[in-house]
Amino acid sequence: MLSMEIAGDAGVVLGKGAIVGALVVSAGYLAGYAVLKRSGAAACALLMIAAAAALEFGRLGLFTMTPKIAVLLQGVFGAAAVIYVSSVARLVRNNAIIGGVMLAAAVTLAGIGIMNLVGPGDASGLMRLGLISVGVFAALLGVFQWSRDPAVRLLLPGVALAGLAPILAAYAGASPMIASTLFAIGVIAASLVAMTQENLQRVSELGLHEHGHRHSQEMAASFAVDPRECEADADGHSLLSETQLAKVMDYAGVAVWDWCPHGAHQTDSMPTLMGADSRAPFTPEAIRAFIHKDDLAKLETRILAPSLGDGSFDQVLKLHDGRSLRFRGARAVDSAGQIERLVAFIETAPDAVRSRFGSPAPATAALAAAAQRPVLQHNSPSAPSAPQLSIGEAIAKGEISAVFQPIVSLDNGKVAGFETLARWPGRAGEPDRASAEDLVRAAEAAGKGGALARLILNEAAQFLAREIKTHGKRDVFVALNLSFAQMRDAGFPAALKKAMSEHHLPPKSLVLELTESQAIQEKGAAETFKALRDAGAALAFDDFGSGFSSLSNLRKYSFDYLKIDKSFVDGLVKGNESGKIAQAIAALGKDLGLTVIAEGVETRETADAARRIGCTLAQGYAFGAPSRAAEPAAKPSDARSHSRQPELAGASVAAGASERKARGSMWRGGLR
Repeated sequence: MLSMEIAGDAGVVLGKGAIVGALVVSAGYLAGYAVLKRSGAAACALLMIAAAAALEFGRLGLFTMTPKIAVLLQGVFGAAAVIYVSSVARLVRNNAIIGGVMLAAAVTLAGIGIMNLVGPGDASGLMRLGLISVGVFAALLGVFQWSRDPAVRLLLPGVALAGLAPILAAYAGASPMIASTLFAIGVIAASLVAMTQENLQRVSELGLHEHGHRHSQEMAASFAVDPRECEADADGHSLLSETQLAKVMDYAGVAVWDWCPHGAHQTDSMPTLMGADSRAPFTPEAIRAFIHKDDLAKLETRILAPSLGDGSFDQVLKLHDGRSLRFRGARAVDSAGQIERLVAFIETAPDAVRSRFGSPAPATAALAAAAQRPVLQHNSPSAPSAPQLSIGEAIAKGEISAVFQPIVSLDNGKVAGFETLARWPGRAGEPDRASAEDLVRAAEAAGKGGALARLILNEAAQFLAREIKTHGKRDVFVALNLSFAQMRDAGFPAALKKAMSEHHLPPKSLVLELTESQAIQEKGAAETFKALRDAGAALAFDDFGSGFSSLSNLRKYSFDYLKIDKSFVDGLVKGNESGKIAQAIAALGKDLGLTVIAEGVETRETADAARRIGCTLAQGYAFGAPSRAAEPAAKPSDARSHSRQPELAGASVAAGASERKARGSMWRGGLR
């Protein structure tokens, strides 16, 4: 009998030692993981297991634990457990309401323990009620999030064991040792989820992505939408990723992603842009798998967080392969605090590659090629040995002048306006020293962008006044190609208003063209455009089609003209993808009530195709080369007018006139 008692006592001591050792070792692992991995979840788990260890040590008699101390330790443990669950469960992290309730519960439990310790009453019953409430909430969370959150799936067994221990002790007559053992195992099992959560999340994301790959054809069929009608899915969601607008963006290198809990759809370029090796529809979990760990928090807290509510986002995120993508779009959250719709426009971050003067890199092949051309340098004391040409000196001496290229109506073949281009003539017999684009870039680099803009503005106003006086047509316009920085120059709106007043120009006869490659800074942009409109100018978007910035700005600001870049217009006759983009852009401009201009038209076939897709105006060498306004031009003959030959108003140098005459022969017989 004595030997049995001794054996029993030894078993109890061994059991106590095992419980203490397991709790201490688990705490040590969690402490190391929290420090080495900088894991907030592990730190919260360490806090929970430390509180559980203190509670167990008191129950095991390792120190004297009075009833008031027991209630205090229960409160500390309950508060630590609530904080830990909040750090692990995705629903709690991403929902501000539930997160706030959990924080209040943690503070309440800790407060009950402290008040019971210092107060005269007994709050043990209230503490039991609080702990039961927390346990029920954790169980419900596990049930409802079982299929959505792998961390919750692993957390639930530990929570169940820890909650079962006091129930068995109170109602099933289980020995204190059994109850303590179950409690310790449950707490340790729950706490270890913190060390596996990151890997489990990655496996889950990849698994979901593979699942999406297996069902990609079915999902694509369920989201099949006529781009012309943009039907809705089962929940009434219009699929932006299937619209004509999305196709334009996709051709331009901007992927459109449209997601809701019932499915996802994206434009064709998104897998390539993200670096995926399958065409499976992306889910938020799949997106996470491609984002670099340094930017995962940004993705979670600024894009995928339901707590932010309905609203827009604009974030640059780094991928695992080192590339950076810009995510812009909007998020909708339902009444239950869950994301019900995500629409994102994804493109290569504009700051990934920068041009020589620090502006964002061009997004089209045409602009990229232009950016590689030698750019004029302004005088720089830091590099006196470099061969440089002073743009500021050229502006001051009047060496830079303007040339004008006709813009023709595709309906009647008559000149509707002109585009002004800056030129810096070379020496006799030599070509111009720079293109209009190069001059603008060099002038801005030299701090002379505003001066160049005012110089070209004055020449354009004089030319237009002469055209109106010579031909008696007040509906003709002249366009100026400016950068956004030049438009924002403090003195430009006043100079514009003065030029229009001095030359008695009709409203909107001067059109300010904003090149697509120019980044529009949202701050103050609306005020800038309003000031220019109030001064009497119209606005045009030039070289349209090379990025999401175009589409965003087209929606955000009111433009009068939309010019389709030559690289897309050329595809109309070739019948390639560029032609499809031009057709989509023309339809978009027409839907928005804009006058659509086709640029770079060099053949009759191209002009006919441009008219068929809805372009109202066109410009290019088929109608005339840029010419200088050195001498007044004679009016076109009646014979040419009857044959609907374009009226090439404005004088030209000999080379410009001969080239125009040669190319104009293509148009004899009129436009069909």
